[in-house]
Amino acid sequence: MQLPNENELFHVHTFRCKHAEEIPDEEYIKKALSLEKTGIWFTDHAPFPGNPFGHRMEMEELLEYLSALSELKEKYSGIIDVHIALETEYFPSFDKDGYYEYLLSDSRLEFLLLGQHMAADPKGGYTFNWDKERLDNEEYIALCDAVTGGLESGYFSIVAHPDRNYRRCKVWTPEMALKGNSIHSLSAKMDIPLEINMHSYGHKNQFWPQFWELKTEEEKTVFGLDIHAIAEIEERLEKKAKFETGRE
Repeated sequence: MQLPNENELFHVHTFRCKHAEEIPDEEYIKKALSLEKTGIWFTDHAPFPGNPFGHRMEMEELLEYLSALSELKEKYSGIIDVHIALETEYFPSFDKDGYYEYLLSDSRLEFLLLGQHMAADPKGGYTFNWDKERLDNEEYIALCDAVTGGLESGYFSIVAHPDRNYRRCKVWTPEMALKGNSIHSLSAKMDIPLEINMHSYGHKNQFWPQFWELKTEEEKTVFGLDIHAIAEIEERLEKKAKFETGRE
């Protein structure tokens, strides 16, 4: 798969996810052009059958999302590259039901971005049903295991914000490193890049340098802006520049 380059905006959401700015998709493209960018990668939060989760588009909006962005892709052909993708979690039960194959069967969709915001509980339900104590102690384990499962599934082309799995952790531990090593080794083995997320960067307990110190030479990384509003674009680009130059 073609990877985003340094002059493209990667990881952009739309109003359909219910927690992004209520503006037309085209406004992001116009902003990208004003910044002389050569490409933009839309990766809105994918819906699931039955709409069991919040903070994402509903299943009934999926075809409209693909259609609307396809029209913009055609409109701006030769001017800026418009890429169409979805960010979604990996759940074994939905894999068994053929959900990910269904998404990828639509030729308008270029790839799936693995963004594990929650995980399935093997005993039933999801991690967001856990009490605070269990979340604080065990959520990172469930999220990391779900990411490795997603990497092994073969459905995903990039992993979003992998170090955000540790968002409830306070101090880096050998146990956290063990889970991190599993993600890094699979990333290298499967040739699936990990995203250095500029929304996580600068947020306490969401960006973990210790996680990135585990990176192997064989691994690939991409920078993701995780945009939910026009005003965030230049802010995240500035954070990216600071990250690359080692400035805080």
